Amino acid sequence: MNWPNKTEREELEIAGFIEAYVRLPENQQLEVLSKGEKPDFVVRDKKNNGEYGVELTSVYLDDRSVPDVHMKDEERIVEIPYNEDEVEKYMKGLVGAVIDKVCKARKGYDSSRPLILAIYVNEYISIYLGKSELEELVLRYEGVFDAMVPFKEVVFWNLGHGGAFRVTPS
Repeated sequence: MNWPNKTEREELEIAGFIEAYVRLPENQQLEVLSKGEKPDFVVRDKKNNGEYGVELTSVYLDDRSVPDVHMKDEERIVEIPYNEDEVEKYMKGLVGAVIDKVCKARKGYDSSRPLILAIYVNEYISIYLGKSELEELVLRYEGVFDAMVPFKEVVFWNLGHGGAFRVTPS
């Protein structure tokens, strides 16, 4: 299997994010206006013409999970056992990604539009994460999510059934 380069990966991720975002309660339909850096994309809400900056990030268990697990060519279905320690490690990685991106965004992202942090939940162990686990994560790390400015929301996507989970500061 050939792993996509950065440009291909970002194109796949923004398309996947837009597809998941429409499933949130507000049913906002986004379209890409432009590709950039800091944030990665500018999108427009088709209903109200509002523009948003979208910063993409992916979270993995470690640097070896892609070559060792995700890129394996398996002829059969691979069982993914529940491992509490790995799930906890992954959830801490999600929080770490929020902290990292917030710090970077505060140092020079274009914030002329509201910013959305789109976190691609892209690790096999994430099959054990649903709405209740993410709600618990947000409560446990409430201070992180309350201090997520300049992002107006963090969206975890690629959940079961193509779903998404939105967090906004309280």
